[in-house]
Amino acid sequence: VRMIREYGALRGVISATASPEELVERARSLPPMEGQDLTDRVGCRAPYWWTDEGLETGALIAVVDFGVKRNILRNLARRGCRVRVFPARVELHELLACAPDGIVLSNGPGDPAAITYALPLVRELVARGYPILGICLGHQLLGLALGARTYKLKFGHHGANHPVLNLHTGVVEITSQNHGFAVDPDTLPPELEVTHINLNDGTLEGMQHRSLPVMSVQYHPEAAPGPHDATYIFDEFLRLVRVARAEVA
Repeated sequence: VRMIREYGALRGVISATASPEELVERARSLPPMEGQDLTDRVGCRAPYWWTDEGLETGALIAVVDFGVKRNILRNLARRGCRVRVFPARVELHELLACAPDGIVLSNGPGDPAAITYALPLVRELVARGYPILGICLGHQLLGLALGARTYKLKFGHHGANHPVLNLHTGVVEITSQNHGFAVDPDTLPPELEVTHINLNDGTLEGMQHRSLPVMSVQYHPEAAPGPHDATYIFDEFLRLVRVARAEVA
């Protein structure tokens, strides 16, 4: 415990048979999380429609799947959206072929700095003015695409009781979190504004673009069975979508 407190999360092995020396060597041989792109192991391989409770007349949301949690899709569908899911390596022309009204960059595992192939897509979507919501890994990729840096947390955030302060409302939200990396707020470009911070360690938990319909959170607003303090994030995103749709109507 003293070593973990001093050095942070460590690679480890549990065994009832091997010697301590063997276990130490085995642990040392494990790859670190830095540099790991794990999205191909968990994301979809081909685009698909998520039907659930979506309405045919609702906004069409394109979800880029870096390991998306199904409750993200359910939350969008419950709010009347049509939801189409795309693989993490989707090409821009393929994603735009469905004429989306908004984009969700999903959660997922691994080191965001290793997922360099996604950054040109994110930059182009931002430049074209699409409403965008980034969640967890998607939040980190949005930060990287716009010029910020990410770093590995000493311990990571895991669990369903992380207090987060909404800087716009002053309300403290209890959130579910599961991430080992974070966006460095000191590297945010001027066009990005911090909207949420973690009250345990002061880390960045949310941001938004100052002039474009782009927002993101590090935590999981879709958490099931909960907490549900942050489900309004989907409503805020869809408000941006409605405004954008009205402007082009």
